[in-house]
Amino acid sequence: MTKSVASMLTSYDSAAARETAQRLRELWLKADKVDMASIPQEQRELQEIAGIGVPALKEIGDAVAREAGKQVDEYLPLAGTLWDEFGREGRVVAAILLGSLALAEPAKVLPVLQEMAGTCVTWEDADRLAMDGVEPVVRQKPQAWLGTLEPWLVDKNKWVRRAGITVIGRLPMKYPELTRRTLDLAERLLRDEDPDVRRAVSFAIRMSARGEVPAVVGFLARHVPPTEPSGNWVLCDVICSMSKQSLPSFAGMLTRYERWAKDPQLSPQDKSSVDSAVQVLREAARKRGRA
Repeated sequence: MTKSVASMLTSYDSAAARETAQRLRELWLKADKVDMASIPQEQRELQEIAGIGVPALKEIGDAVAREAGKQVDEYLPLAGTLWDEFGREGRVVAAILLGSLALAEPAKVLPVLQEMAGTCVTWEDADRLAMDGVEPVVRQKPQAWLGTLEPWLVDKNKWVRRAGITVIGRLPMKYPELTRRTLDLAERLLRDEDPDVRRAVSFAIRMSARGEVPAVVGFLARHVPPTEPSGNWVLCDVICSMSKQSLPSFAGMLTRYERWAKDPQLSPQDKSSVDSAVQVLREAARKRGRA
């Protein structure tokens, strides 16, 4: 596929970006399809989804990015066309291209990425844009660009908020010293009402444990039991979805979650979530005791 992309871009003209995008579509449709059951039916109805595997799309996106180099003005039209008109597959390819262009001119491309985030229709759209489009810039120079994501966290569009916290949440894996700032930013969305944003907040807190575990333990200690029910799901999912490697470090939180589980004000749904977290912590405590 790499050679095919290089060949079709030898005569690329930004004024005919749609023609190039169509040829790229013809190329990715030759790749193997995968099961798309994880994307809800109602979201699948909002965009074209051919079901092409991400590895094949990334190969195409990487090849386009290499050919584009630092030609930001020339290739932004292609990225925009792929994103706007060529469905789920076009968006995966576009995000990779945008990530490369953003490295060349961050100040120009990051606002474009924020605008595109507002047009996402699935969690995959948002996560791909975050990880492939935005993260390369922020990960390269977090001190310079992390602050530009703070407005994303208060954006009225849920996908913009999800994309922003997804990028932020992945930073402690490379920069442990940013764990506390990551948690401070995640805290702003702890009570977000949207389920897709909540899942990303839980992800950000869990990924922070790959930076500095004590900081995450302290974060949970401050918030469990919570003062408002809107953060209940996140605080339970952080434990229930924590990686097996990190979970033993949180066994000491068992008492707090057990006390929380006795709160008579918990709704039946929240009570079930807290009970699940308690079970996970009890098992972690048992394993730590046997170690």
